[in-house]
Amino acid sequence: MKNKFRRSIGTNILIYFCAAVLFILILFPFYWIICTSFKETLDIYVIPPEFFPKKFDFTNYALAFTKYKVPVFFINSLKVTVATVFFTTLIGSLAAFSLTRMHFLGSKTLRKFLGITQMFPVVVLLVPLFIMCSKLKMYNKLPSLILPYVALQLPVSIILQSGYYKDVPLALEEAAKLDGCNTFQLFGKIFLPLVTPGIVATGVYTFIQVWQEFLLASSLITKKAMFTLTVGLTTFKGDEMTDWGALMATSVIIAIPALVLFNLSQEFFINKVAGSVKE
Repeated sequence: MKNKFRRSIGTNILIYFCAAVLFILILFPFYWIICTSFKETLDIYVIPPEFFPKKFDFTNYALAFTKYKVPVFFINSLKVTVATVFFTTLIGSLAAFSLTRMHFLGSKTLRKFLGITQMFPVVVLLVPLFIMCSKLKMYNKLPSLILPYVALQLPVSIILQSGYYKDVPLALEEAAKLDGCNTFQLFGKIFLPLVTPGIVATGVYTFIQVWQEFLLASSLITKKAMFTLTVGLTTFKGDEMTDWGALMATSVIIAIPALVLFNLSQEFFINKVAGSVKE
């Protein structure tokens, strides 16, 4: 018994040690980005590197806003992301309701097709998307990003929301129909309030995916005034050197909206669950 007990303690110590090492390896790059954003230019290139800034200098953040047009990039990213989340969530919610609760010819085939679309990488769609944007005269305009983003995120949105619509009891739907609810009333008054957590979760996922996207944004937008934040990071690289301080400061700025949205949505889910339990 003692040997077994000792082995279990040793195993636990090894597991905790490995977990701590992995945690440090994952967390360290984020820590380094934040520290570098507060360092002066000369301190960034010090060898051996300093793992903590001598003083918190906000010059890099000021340069990001004044010299590198980060507010313009931020507004562009916000426009593209909000528009994509709105259209993706709205269309995805309607489609998920139709596919899961309205049985029509080809509904099962369509659900399978949505899964198949996720097998192809985005890079194979670059040429068709570029041709489409050129033909529609949207190249170097924000709609050239919004339309592809909606098309790419919509299958995922439908798949994620379908699970929530499936979980609504059939008895509740039948009772609503007996009370005289038509299809639109059934969707708006019965299903929509029940699947709100799923819609919010899908919206948060879409926001994060679009907010940090780089490949399409760098391929379909080449005009600096139309750059999103992720593409705007490329402007920090000059002919002779890269402004690492301002680049890291902008990276922190990019991360803030996603963190705030994630925390707000987390509180929403907690309050929603707590309210459901009280009821």
